[in-house]
Amino acid sequence: MIGVTGASGFIGSHLLAQLGDSGFSINLRTLDTPNVLADYLRDNDCRTIVHLAGPLPGDSNADVVATELAQRIAGAAMSLDQCHIIFSSTIRVHSREQGVFGIDSEVAPFDAYGLGKANAESVFLNCANASHPISILRVSSVQGVGVNGRAKGLLGVFARQAAMGGPITVMGDGNSVKDLVSINTVLDAIGGCVLYPPNTGPYSQIIPVGSGQGITVGEIAEAMCDISGVDIAHIEADPNDLSGYVDCDINDDNLQGMVENVWRAVETEMGGA
Repeated sequence: MIGVTGASGFIGSHLLAQLGDSGFSINLRTLDTPNVLADYLRDNDCRTIVHLAGPLPGDSNADVVATELAQRIAGAAMSLDQCHIIFSSTIRVHSREQGVFGIDSEVAPFDAYGLGKANAESVFLNCANASHPISILRVSSVQGVGVNGRAKGLLGVFARQAAMGGPITVMGDGNSVKDLVSINTVLDAIGGCVLYPPNTGPYSQIIPVGSGQGITVGEIAEAMCDISGVDIAHIEADPNDLSGYVDCDINDDNLQGMVENVWRAVETEMGGA
């Protein structure tokens, strides 16, 4: 069985629906100690944990919370005879000076969110062994539509602004580079880890997950404007912005297709409001 933390979130709800009878939800709010969590995992015959739960960017204590959750997961998993941990990390573990994020890019987080993810990575990597392999996915900006029909990600923000008549607000000059990756690509990456856990020393793997190409925020806004007909307005730049893209194989994610999908979802969402 495959346990999923953060199962009510954007990625988690899609994953749990995809897993069907092979998956179950792990509520870390109630399973608040490693021992209690371990008993729950044993009762569900858990062989794989997909750890998606955690604080959001901007949370002041994100580093503390993310580290504690990782320690709880690791403590419980290590008490099982066998358990593969798949951890959803982020490209925000890297510095803002790099611009291109690959498997060998320096880990140098610049905010509490990135620091928490980096700390969690260390917790899990220190546990890796033949019976407890570790897969870490460093994911870029995930886009798409949730199982509840609600659009998510930067495209969802822009689409809602457009559906309300605009303008679409772009932080700074619009030249910040983003790597928009579809929810389906992320689910495929998780599925690949489930099927093929690392089976040789050091029994861990780090996988950058993105589209393999960058696009500026200005270009993203323009794509949404083309479909909605609203204007763009520039506002103050985000001091915690991360500009760059993931160094990975270019996948089939298509900006225009993602824009159209999100726009249709927001039109339905706003029409039913």
